[in-house]
Amino acid sequence: MLASSLSALPDGPGWAFEFKWDGIRALLDVSDETVGIHSRNGNEISAAYPELVTLATGAGDALLDGEIVAFDDGRPSFERLQARMHVRSATQARRLAVSTPVTFVVFDLLRSYGVDLTGRPYVERRATLDRWIADRPGWTLSPFFDDGAATLAAAREHGLEGVLAKRLASPYRPGTRSPDWGKLRFVRSGEFVVAGWEGTAEQPDELSSLVLAHWRDGVLSFAGKVGSGLDARTRGMIRRALTDRATCPLDVPPQPSPGRVVSWCEPTEVVEVEYTMWTDDGRLRNPVFRTVRTDKDPKEATGDG
Repeated sequence: MLASSLSALPDGPGWAFEFKWDGIRALLDVSDETVGIHSRNGNEISAAYPELVTLATGAGDALLDGEIVAFDDGRPSFERLQARMHVRSATQARRLAVSTPVTFVVFDLLRSYGVDLTGRPYVERRATLDRWIADRPGWTLSPFFDDGAATLAAAREHGLEGVLAKRLASPYRPGTRSPDWGKLRFVRSGEFVVAGWEGTAEQPDELSSLVLAHWRDGVLSFAGKVGSGLDARTRGMIRRALTDRATCPLDVPPQPSPGRVVSWCEPTEVVEVEYTMWTDDGRLRNPVFRTVRTDKDPKEATGDG
């Protein structure tokens, strides 16, 4: 279940408020025999997080919704988490589990001992989750509160990413972006599709910036370009992941930039970008590359966080 973007938290009764954790959304599926961890787009990512598999082994049948978070001095650090996100080697994953451990911050319980809880109200699911966690030392529960303003102030004070508002009566609607869940972020960011890349006239084959696009109403539209935040290692990694194509995949090709050479690619790779605002002509202002999001489906890249 996904949250809609908010410009202000809802006022009045009937809402719970949670901190927004700066990590990777995941479902942790535990049975008597196996443990599976799946990203938002359904990819199996258990191999990258062996410490979470160890934690969940033997916990009893459950399907948990939460966020994989890497903490640094008590605060979520997406920069630290990036070292864990794309690991496929079991040996490297075990080493990183020691040097850069992650925590699974749980905020919803969707199944318990074979009983589907998704149709039950949020407040009932949370009460069940509280009891589940109380019997299992070592797990981390995302707290929830009834005072939105105080939650917002605490999130700002502790340098967190934002606040989530969830309607107490809401069922869990898998795959739905519902107004029953809302998110207020302190830093604006969103997911974008890479539609192409630019090189300079002197070095046309070296990636210097990405051409960004986002899906709206079934149309892939230009959203601007980003070069800030891309280091040499990341440029190389992204370039190797892109599949070249001869034609522009956008509905309206952007005007070429002086001294730049554009190469188009298949719109399959998703990146997260921070920015200050959207301009009147639909471009990102002051964009800064944050990370590649292999956990996101390209069709979900609407420019929203």
